[in-house]
Amino acid sequence: MASHDTHRQSQTAPDDGISLPPDSPHSAWHQRGSAALPAILLLHGFTGSPSSMRPLAESLSDTSATLSIPRLPGHGGTWQQLRKTGWDQWRQAAIAAYDEAADEHPGVIVVGQSMGGALALALGIDRRPEAIVTVNPALHVDSPLAPALPLLWPFVATIPSIGGDIEKPGVIEGANDRTPVRAVASMHRGLAGLREELWMIDCPVTVCLSGRDGVVSPRSFRTLRSRLSSSARTVALRRSRHVATLDHDADVIAGEIRRALQESAGGAA
Repeated sequence: MASHDTHRQSQTAPDDGISLPPDSPHSAWHQRGSAALPAILLLHGFTGSPSSMRPLAESLSDTSATLSIPRLPGHGGTWQQLRKTGWDQWRQAAIAAYDEAADEHPGVIVVGQSMGGALALALGIDRRPEAIVTVNPALHVDSPLAPALPLLWPFVATIPSIGGDIEKPGVIEGANDRTPVRAVASMHRGLAGLREELWMIDCPVTVCLSGRDGVVSPRSFRTLRSRLSSSARTVALRRSRHVATLDHDADVIAGEIRRALQESAGGAA
């Protein structure tokens, strides 16, 4: 069983000037489990924070696996703080969190929502996870203005928030109230590079897709399906919108993570 040594601040907390109290829902979160099992690393989305992944992680506490949700650089604070960070920092933070988990466990299962799903796929290139479970992964910035973003951000600081696309009544994601264009431009550039690397992923990939997603279009899944070297397992989230980790189908996602853990642990989980 997990030891329930639960804390929110990870050893790899980003040095981004954002200081959050330990009990903040936006702080990194960690629950230590069995060192004999693969760890489960959960990555939140763009403009979000660990709060969007924590209920999902807590629902997995009975698996005895170590559960970690890092806070990506620039996230969990203001849009002004987010605009000072970019794709390279987010990808490096994901690598650091992975390495921290891999140091103490026989493997790591990576779970990612939206941009966190893209970072999970990037870890399939940068490292060798046991399995990847993505939730509405973003591989494109779906805007006709996307190619012009590098030219726009010096003149247009923000666009409206992309957060809160949830079907379940009364659930709040807690994303930034504005979206910094500079950070979007960085993500656009990073995703373009990632798309060219997807063929290198050689671990099992599960893609959980919402029936109604107001943030990420089907183009991202079409790209993923066409560029992976092997087929991905696809799971429909019929009752959820983009932030499915907080929506009606969170239990379906949890079930897919449990399945990945069971297969990775060879029945020991």
